Amino acid sequence: MISNDQLKEKFPMTDCRLLMFFFFLAQSLPLYGQNFDDLLDELLGSDADQMESQLEDMKTNEETSSISSTDLIGPPEEDEFAPEKNVITNGVTLQGLDKQTGRVFIIDAPIGQTIEFGTLKIVVKHCEKAPIDDRQESMGFIVISEGKPMGLRQKLFSGWMFASSPALSALDHPTYDVWIKKCKELKAISP
Repeated sequence: MISNDQLKEKFPMTDCRLLMFFFFLAQSLPLYGQNFDDLLDELLGSDADQMESQLEDMKTNEETSSISSTDLIGPPEEDEFAPEKNVITNGVTLQGLDKQTGRVFIIDAPIGQTIEFGTLKIVVKHCEKAPIDDRQESMGFIVISEGKPMGLRQKLFSGWMFASSPALSALDHPTYDVWIKKCKELKAISP
């Protein structure tokens, strides 16, 4: 082990002189980021001239050219990777469960028609499904109400239901469960 005396012999600087050396060294070296405002001033100052020249170039280009940017762009091209739009259908298949009897009902109905299921009245306002190429997701906007005494109706559910996730937005009723199975195109009935 080396003693302090041996260190002083090898390195003639004393502790005080060593501290002073580092202090003056630190003062003489430029420290970037020493202060956030100084750093911003330094960065913005170097880019300010470049930005001004770019703005001047843009102004002169605008003055010399009479062609607008919409003339250069043209009509939008179809993107082959863009997702296809959903298919809006005119019919829906719902599935209902009577919890008291355990019976399952499958109901096909056109959009906008009132469907009676037990004491419930169901109206599907909108139904759409994913394109054929994608996974088969169907979603519908459904309004469900229940008849009460004296002819009053109580709205139980109004919202979107998804075939792939029926529990995501489900009807909360003690006797009935209703969920969407799929959206489909119904054939027009000829008179």
